[in-house]
Amino acid sequence: MGEFLAKTGRIWFGLPYLLLALVAAVAVFAAVHARNLAYDASADTLVAENDAELAYFLEVSQDFGEGAFVFLTYEPRSGDLLSSENLERIGEIQARLESIDGVAAVTSILDVPLFQSPPVELTRLATDFRTLLSPDVNIDLAREELRNSPLYKELLISEDGTATAIRIGLEPDTKLDDLYRERQQLRQIVPRTEEITARLAEIEPAYQAARRDFVADQERLMEDIRQVRQDFADDAITHLAGVPMIASDMIRFVKNDIVTFGSISLVIVMIALFLFFRKLRWVILPVVTALLGVLLTTGILGFLGQPITVISSNFVSLLIIFSIAFTVHLIVRYREIGRNEEGLSSNEMLTRAMIDKFAPCLYTALTTMAAFASLMASNIVPVIDLGWIMCVAMAAAFFMNYTFFPAVVRLLPAQPIVASAGKSPFLPRIMSFISTRAPLSVVALAVLAALVSAAGMARLSTESRFVDYFRPSSEISQGLEYINENLGGTTPMEVILSFKPFEAEPVSEDDDFFSDEPDPYPERYWYTPDKIAALRKMEAFLEQQPEVGKIISIATLEEVARDFNEGEALSTIQLAAIVGAVPEDLRQEFLTPYSSPAKGLMRISLRMRPVEPRRSRDDLIAAIEAYAVTEVGLSPENVRVTGVTVLFNNMLKTLFASQRATIGLVVLATFLMFLVLLRSPMLAVAGVLPNLLSASVVLGFMGLVGITLDMMTMTIAAIIIGIGVDNAIHYLHRYRQERRAGHTRREAIEISHANIGSAVYFTSLTIIAGFSVLALSNFVPTINFGILTAMAMGLSLTVNLIVLPSLLMIFGRD
Repeated sequence: MGEFLAKTGRIWFGLPYLLLALVAAVAVFAAVHARNLAYDASADTLVAENDAELAYFLEVSQDFGEGAFVFLTYEPRSGDLLSSENLERIGEIQARLESIDGVAAVTSILDVPLFQSPPVELTRLATDFRTLLSPDVNIDLAREELRNSPLYKELLISEDGTATAIRIGLEPDTKLDDLYRERQQLRQIVPRTEEITARLAEIEPAYQAARRDFVADQERLMEDIRQVRQDFADDAITHLAGVPMIASDMIRFVKNDIVTFGSISLVIVMIALFLFFRKLRWVILPVVTALLGVLLTTGILGFLGQPITVISSNFVSLLIIFSIAFTVHLIVRYREIGRNEEGLSSNEMLTRAMIDKFAPCLYTALTTMAAFASLMASNIVPVIDLGWIMCVAMAAAFFMNYTFFPAVVRLLPAQPIVASAGKSPFLPRIMSFISTRAPLSVVALAVLAALVSAAGMARLSTESRFVDYFRPSSEISQGLEYINENLGGTTPMEVILSFKPFEAEPVSEDDDFFSDEPDPYPERYWYTPDKIAALRKMEAFLEQQPEVGKIISIATLEEVARDFNEGEALSTIQLAAIVGAVPEDLRQEFLTPYSSPAKGLMRISLRMRPVEPRRSRDDLIAAIEAYAVTEVGLSPENVRVTGVTVLFNNMLKTLFASQRATIGLVVLATFLMFLVLLRSPMLAVAGVLPNLLSASVVLGFMGLVGITLDMMTMTIAAIIIGIGVDNAIHYLHRYRQERRAGHTRREAIEISHANIGSAVYFTSLTIIAGFSVLALSNFVPTINFGILTAMAMGLSLTVNLIVLPSLLMIFGRD
């Protein structure tokens, strides 16, 4: 095998122009298709695609006609909120928003019904109301009604009456939703017939195409809404919020970070490489090789029509890490050969280095692929995407390091390698000394670190919140905080109560309360005091929960009507009379979103806000369901909590469970890779254990300092194992070579430290320096990703140059 690699390598690396032509062809292909790369900023990236709750949520949304929405707040910089000038300005904003393609409806304080400005009779509530635009409306009474109405306060107007919120309802993509539902239904059929399989094959491309169109439309829609806000920002304090806007802002932050901090990080990496190697070629080559790998991966994604999300966008940073690690190991080996073996030409040195590092680089790529492939066990599409994209990225990094790098080095003029160029840095020499002189103490400290890490991991939490994703000084964070404090919260959640569905019954002919004409809305008889009582009891409980903000249901409307009935609950006849008299347009706005007589459903709409101390979302959901059963008297199957809050919670739990379930498979796959490469169970175990310790320490640190597991930090275990195992493979491969050459354990460790240790040291410090700059981002997940990645690199350096050789000293054989 060795002779075959040597012969093949001499041929392969002896054709630099052919290699560069191959790279150029690949680069042209990638550049053409990279232009098609898109970002997915939709809220769907925040949920688990196969979550059964998602199907229920979509069904409920269809039943109640409630789609996604965005809030635009307006607090005038001068004058009263209800002054004619400010009402005119709000009207202009509303008209601008209504003209945007993709906006279904806009609700503001201008067009909501007012019942006490001046007061109207109970029997005429549905017809004789006024609005702020009515010529005879009493503005002073309207101000008091808006501020005190259980229907409007903290929903459309702040409690102090100085700010309002404009609710922007977004048009649902019915085509995409229908394709999703049919796709999920067909996927659940087992066994599948040929017809079902054929239909699935037909639906999948249609679904993906519809999704791409939706993502593009959503990005354009959010930008149009932002523009309206910007145009009126000089006249008022304005903020935007809502789950679609949060998802859009996340991807905006990521795109900005890639451009801004990516450039800064590259400059820092180049400075570090120059300080280590003192040669311009060893600065430019690793960076260009890495960027070509990014271009190739991006081109493949563009060719496949695969958009990237907040999570999968991390492939750029990770690919740069692994590619530079490859290149640094090749450079260090090339320089070592030139330093130790006089008389070799530059081309011979290059060929030797490339062949010597082929096996460890190949197994490094395969092992890292195995670590990231574990992410594909998740049900969260962006995480699955990151898994397979990183597999493609690792292949791209390996390809560029074994085509572009050797071709350019071969064509560059040879430079003498001085003895000082190969001198081992101080830190690897200290690590070698510690691991060979005090291995038992090192292992004891490693065990202690593992125990402390276990205590930290026990405190890990998935209770992340949207507001925590952004720095307090950022615009989106200020908007979320503003709405949480003044306008009832940002994140929606819903409680669905089930009753007996409406069944039409004949009305007595001698009933003189109602007209004898055909009833245009017979469902009004379904609205009964017992249902209202159940809703009121649930609302009273929900109001006691500190994280629950604004609450609206049919009971809220009934409470408004009580003010016109001497504070008494409405009777069955009164309810039916008022509901029946409501015009169709108001029925669609105030009844349909909160009730479905045909299915027997009542909906309580909640908006959640962050509070301290935090309570588990699971605990809150369980408490709501338990109260509905034990206190309201509903059966367990007749109460269900759903909404974006629940879907987001389920996504995090699903991701955590899948990562916990697959970590064993990752460790097994890593062990098998070590075993195949090193042909030694002892060396395989020695390679795996320190890197498990590294992952444990990072996760334990997260638990101890309170960094929650979210969509980005949840993948850190795969990243740590991937980084750590790469270094371990190179180290153990060299250690085994030195042992076969007849060196003792200590000698083999010292030689490995002097060479592989230097490469690990250079790579680690370079990446740590480059990624530390991410701590300056406004997007907290990016900050955490940068800090934790830098920490992972430092730990990888420590465990592979101290703990790993200590294990070899204790358990190895001379």
